[in-house]
Amino acid sequence: MDIDGTIRGETIEPSDFVLDTLHQCHQRGAEIVAATGRSRISAFNYLEHFPMVDYVVSFQGAMISSRKKDQLVWEAPMEHHEVELAVDFLANQPVERVVYVDDFVLVESMTPWASSYGKRNGVTVVETPSFLTPKGTTYRVLAVGSDEEVIKVERAIKTLYSGKLYATRSLHNFCEILSPDAGKEKALNWLCQQMNIHPSEVVAFGNGLNDLEMIKWAGRGVAIEGGEPEALAISSETAPPVQQDGVAIYLSKLLGRNLIRG
Repeated sequence: MDIDGTIRGETIEPSDFVLDTLHQCHQRGAEIVAATGRSRISAFNYLEHFPMVDYVVSFQGAMISSRKKDQLVWEAPMEHHEVELAVDFLANQPVERVVYVDDFVLVESMTPWASSYGKRNGVTVVETPSFLTPKGTTYRVLAVGSDEEVIKVERAIKTLYSGKLYATRSLHNFCEILSPDAGKEKALNWLCQQMNIHPSEVVAFGNGLNDLEMIKWAGRGVAIEGGEPEALAISSETAPPVQQDGVAIYLSKLLGRNLIRG
């Protein structure tokens, strides 16, 4: 399940209904995985409310972490030439560039957006003279700008660098550029292989443009009402809006039909 717009609405803390429903699913043997565009730290911070969630797919599917073991179990980081390609391309675009290295966020200047982003997500934002010199593992290059410009960036990346870079949008003013080996569905597919779970046994919930491939990959791809039209168009089923605890409503029906089991 995605986080923002899927299990997290305007209210930060989840309802007892959501927690009780997910707990029942876990007790019946289901593996509950969060798949989000958030960084590892940001995802872990929010998921403190969800003790039944162990594995976390973060950075749009560039990393899988285990909360119980507190360790990285799989990753698809960007290679240096991929970071250079993305950073150089964005240098000529009317967007703000942000690079995620390990658990840090690198920016060219500490703009009001960069400062507030760090506070909202509980991550450290660092000014850097160059995105290509810091040591560490780079997971994502982010373009921040107007909706119109960000759409142009996404289309250009997909057209010019198909197979070389992976681009998606979690928000209308974000274009996220990652390794071509990243993607929520790729990370989840790897995790399923480790657990001997077939994609047909997976229920995936999402609401955004960055959830499209995950929704199509899963046996039950469920879009959240009120989400992006593209997500609703390609999903096999829908769940009520996040404000109504739609994921829990959908899962409670599956529980009632004894369709959730390990």
